[in-house]
Amino acid sequence: MRKLQLTALLLCAAMALPAAGCGNKKSSSSKTTRSISDGGDAPQAEEPSNVYQNKKDEGIGVNETVVDIKTEADANETGFTLNRAIKVTPEPEHGYDGNYIYLDVTIKNSTDTAYDLSTLNNFYLIYPDGTEKYSDVQTELYANSKFNNFSISPYTVPANGELSCIIGGFAVDSSLNEFTVGFFPTRDNDRDKADVIKVEVKPEMIDDNPADILK
Repeated sequence: MRKLQLTALLLCAAMALPAAGCGNKKSSSSKTTRSISDGGDAPQAEEPSNVYQNKKDEGIGVNETVVDIKTEADANETGFTLNRAIKVTPEPEHGYDGNYIYLDVTIKNSTDTAYDLSTLNNFYLIYPDGTEKYSDVQTELYANSKFNNFSISPYTVPANGELSCIIGGFAVDSSLNEFTVGFFPTRDNDRDKADVIKVEVKPEMIDDNPADILK
């Protein structure tokens, strides 16, 4: 009798094991990871809108206007002039052994609505090999403390008016001495980048460490 009971107990235990295994599997598969898009709170870096820049297959920069430095271009009811490109070598104690590039620009708004632009979203540099370079926050902070007539992002272009200031900047290798400036005249829609204005900058066009911009 005792042997029969032991056999019955072993049989019950064997039958219980698969059931327990399925129960664990079901519990595991029912767990979901909630993302930012479905209301979760998982940390996720926000993508800047400049990820859409210069991708013509996505409708970015399909209308290209190329002008010389100090020449006004018009696109999307916006006038744009690159007055000069400025190269600044920061002090060694600042911790960067390259150069900072800034842009002296005039932006005209021919609409009756003021709008904000930013260096990161609206400007970029194109190197001779086609590499694109976007702005760096440390260069803005540097210029904001040392330059006259500098506008830190975002900056406002008034309705039926213009903004003339220095913007930037871009942290570049000290060997870089030519590039093309790209500007997206997005107006009040920061993802409307069908239009792009480009200005080629040669070495002789770069203003090297000008004293007139300093406070």
